Formats: sequence, structure tokens, C-alpha cells
Amino acid sequence: MQLELCLSPEAAASLPRLPLLARSAPTRAGGRARSTRRRIVWHDSPDRALAETGWILAEERGRWRLERLQPGAADWPPGAPPPVWGDAPSADALQTQEGRSLPAPLAPVAAFEGQVSEHGSTTDHGPVVLHRLRGVLRAVTAERPVARLLLSGPDLAVLVVARTLAEAVGAQIPEATLAAEALGVATGSPPPARRLGAPDLPAEASVAAAFSHVVGHLTDVILYHAPRAAAPDCPPEAVHQARVAVRRLRSAIAIFRPAIGCDAVTAADTHLRQLAAALGPARDWDVFMTETAPAITAVLPGDERLQRLLAAAARRRSAAHATLTTHVESPGFRRCGIDLAWLAGARDWHDTIPEERAAERHRELGAFAAQVLQRRLKKLRAAGEQIEDLEVPALHGLRLRAKRMRYAAEILAPLFPAKPTRRFIGRLAVLQARLGVLNDGAVAAHLMAELGGATGRHAYAAGVVTGFVTARQASIRPRILRGWEKFLRQAPFWT
Repeated sequence: MQLELCLSPEAAASLPRLPLLARSAPTRAGGRARSTRRRIVWHDSPDRALAETGWILAEERGRWRLERLQPGAADWPPGAPPPVWGDAPSADALQTQEGRSLPAPLAPVAAFEGQVSEHGSTTDHGPVVLHRLRGVLRAVTAERPVARLLLSGPDLAVLVVARTLAEAVGAQIPEATLAAEALGVATGSPPPARRLGAPDLPAEASVAAAFSHVVGHLTDVILYHAPRAAAPDCPPEAVHQARVAVRRLRSAIAIFRPAIGCDAVTAADTHLRQLAAALGPARDWDVFMTETAPAITAVLPGDERLQRLLAAAARRRSAAHATLTTHVESPGFRRCGIDLAWLAGARDWHDTIPEERAAERHRELGAFAAQVLQRRLKKLRAAGEQIEDLEVPALHGLRLRAKRMRYAAEILAPLFPAKPTRRFIGRLAVLQARLGVLNDGAVAAHLMAELGGATGRHAYAAGVVTGFVTARQASIRPRILRGWEKFLRQAPFWT
């Protein structure tokens, strides 16, 4: 397989001194790595018509090619080199050869100038060839140094080398292609996200291919949102979206585990659990400070004791975000991205799946999805029996079942007719939101306990907060019942 990594130019310069490469046979007689100059010029129309369609035109050494910028509907795992469409001696010849209509006029928009060197590494799983690209991205008004690594070799060998590079030189899965980064230099804006939201599952895929597609999509979402969630003064939405993507991917692992469960999948889930543990407190304090606290201060605007508690809460929020930043900047998070990208793009790990899972793996995808959804719906309905008499802890359990049902429905919905799936997910979302009001109360009580609770220096203000959220819980119960009854009235979209 091939896996692309990005790293700082300074770290790239130190690459040949790593023991990983020093132990390996040289790629050139005399012990020096092969190095050649490289210049790539990317072209588009003035209105960026090609980029709008997810493509860019590249010219290198007199040859022209169309490169993918964005995945679109294509199955393009994170870290995989960009798909290339066509190769011709001119743009006109490429247009004729591929039967495409290129926009006009075309003009250079950005370029790369630098060097590529070839290195080798030997692992227990086979040899890996590393192509190290170092140079500068240039546009009319700006330039930026850049470095990339392209690893080629057997699946497991590539994984071993990538993990070592993540630890040794800070290598990680890039958020965007080199061409997309070059366009960002030209426009002065960061490259757009490769993917956002829930995955669009291809109906014709096998169960294993569907899992790889979902992992690739949600890995892109995590790698886009997590660094933004860890940035100083990040908006709460970045933390929220990163957390949702992690939860969706962990749900996908649970959905597909009967067919693809193995050590590689378990290792990926462990990484995700660690990331979720870093995101959770940051998100809880974000919700408290941006939603619960303003509602309380609107009622008690001049209460000094409440203001002191909120100042302490703000410090806790900052500490939670600092912990998140430390995690996202750690080798562990870089390894998380590499392991997930590898899981999406590699195939050798399929051979490690226990044989008893083969029957599930070879089922038709729609039938597999319907069984998963029916099983989750049965558990959700069972949790909501006698909902009128359920105590708050049982309603929390119902909320968790509703959340798992919703994530499964969002992931598998593209396999079924759109209108009934939207209605099902919409009603489930309403129910989940109403049950979430109860959860907000439980979270607020936990946060108040962190600040000392009923016996600490903020006892009075903590009591005010607890009383406020408890009052909201009492008023939400009738709406929960109505949401549950409305949800039960609809037929499952997979039957």
C-alpha cells in the first residue's frame, strides 16, 4: 500500500539520521539516497471552476494530469495519494484523451519547487520505500515551506514505519493533498475539509468495504475537527463536531464488529476511546458555560456568589481544553490518525478476522444493515417500556439507547429510501434532545461536585445551579412522553 504523511520541513531534514533508515540498505551505490529536483505547477480557470468540482490540473516535466482535490463520492481513504485521471503531453491532449471539457482560459495558480529523495527501511513485515518531498509552495503573493513523505510497501510494514515516524519526527496524516494546500496558499484560506458529517454509504459495497468506507470518511472528519477543537479560543462547535465524529465511528465499529471484529479494529477503538476521554470534559464545560450558565445568570444577574462559581467553572473549562490540546498534540493522537487511515486503506488486516465472522462478512449489505437496525430498535423499545413510571436513571439509559439507534440509522440510512429515513431520524433526534435535558442536569450535578458541591466554598451557588436544572427536568417529562409516542407510531424504514 501507499500512505502519505506530512511533517515539518525541519523534521524532514533530520529523517536520514533516524535509526529506522540508518539500519537499512542504501538506495544508491555509495550509500547516498537518490535525490532529484521536482517542480509541479497547478492550473485552473480564474473562477476556480476545476477546484469547485474537486479536481485540479497539474503539469510536471511536460506531462499533464488531472488530480483529485476532494473525495466527492469516490472511495479515497485518508492518507492515500490523490487519484489521477489521465496523463498527456498537453492540456488539450488530456482533454481529448479523457473526453472531458476543461474550463477556459487556464492559468497557473500555484506551484511546488523542491526535491524528492528516496530512502529505504527494512521491517519484520518487509521493506518500505520512503519518498521524502521537501520544498516550497508558491503563489503570486505568498509562499510556504512544506514537507511530505510517501511510504510504499506491504500493509503491515507501512504501518510499522508510519507509527515510528509519528513518534520520532511528528509525522501525521495530512488533512489535504499537496495541491489543495497549494491552492490554500494562493487563496490565503485553509483547504476545505475533505469530508464532513455522516458518511454516505455506497449501497453496492460489501460489508467489509462498507466498513472501510465509513472509517475513511469519519477519520477525515476527526482529523479536520480535532486540531481545531484543540486550538486556543476554539469555538464550542469544533469540540462538539469532533466528539460526534468519534462517537459515530465508535458506533460504526460496534455495528460492524460481528463481521470485521479483530485486533486491528480493537486497537483503533482504543485510540478513539482515549480521544473521547479528552473531548468529553471539554464539551461538558463548554455546554455548561455557553448554555446553562447564561440561562441562570439571566435570572440572577447580580449574584456575586454565582459569579465566583462561574469564574471557577471557567478555570475548569480552560484546564479541560488544555488537556484536550495536550492529547491532540501528542504522538498518541498522531498514531490514532495513522491507525485509522491504515484501517480504511489496508486490506491485509482482513486476513486476521476470525473465520467464524465470515458468514456475517459475506452477507448482502442491506440485509446486514436491516438486522443491525432491527436489533437496536428492539433494545430501544424494551428500554422505554412503561416510560411513564421510569425514574431518571432509567431515562438516562433510554437516552443512550436512542443515541445508539440514531448513530446506526445515520450510518446505514443511505442504503434505504430517503424520505422514511429522514422522518425516522428526525423523530429520534427530537426524542434524544428531550431526554438530553435530563442528562444536562446529571452533567451539571457532576460538574458542581468537581467545584466542591454542597459542602464546598461554592455550596450556595452550586445549589442554585442544581435547583435550576432540576426545575427544567420536571418540565421536560411531558414532552419526552409525547416524543416517545410519536416515535413509536412510525414504521421502521428498513422493513
